Amino acid sequence: MTEGDGPVREEKNPVFAAGLSLLFPGLGQVYNGETGRGILVLFLVLAGLLVMFIPGAIVWVFSIYDARATARRMNAGTVPFREMRFASVVLFMVVWTVGVIAFLALLALATFAAFTVTA
Repeated sequence: MTEGDGPVREEKNPVFAAGLSLLFPGLGQVYNGETGRGILVLFLVLAGLLVMFIPGAIVWVFSIYDARATARRMNAGTVPFREMRFASVVLFMVVWTVGVIAFLALLALATFAAFTVTA
């Protein structure tokens, strides 16, 4: 074994990370091994979309950029490489499902309250 031989590390795909964040806000961060950050992004996007569309959209676009940039920095070695864990993806998807259901329920309640006339 020569000095340069060591464990081969798989590289992150920046385009794939950005695509995951485009489909599911925060999933690109989970792919990069940053589960807590991914869940935070998800809640910020849902809260931003619930309050006003623009803040949620801004956080969502930033999460796409952040997932791509973090994957590139991990590949370059400027950010510590983190493995993606299958359990983290499952956890994120459960949190995503619950978050979307809660978002839709709050949106329905707000719509109902807006159109309810009291006499």
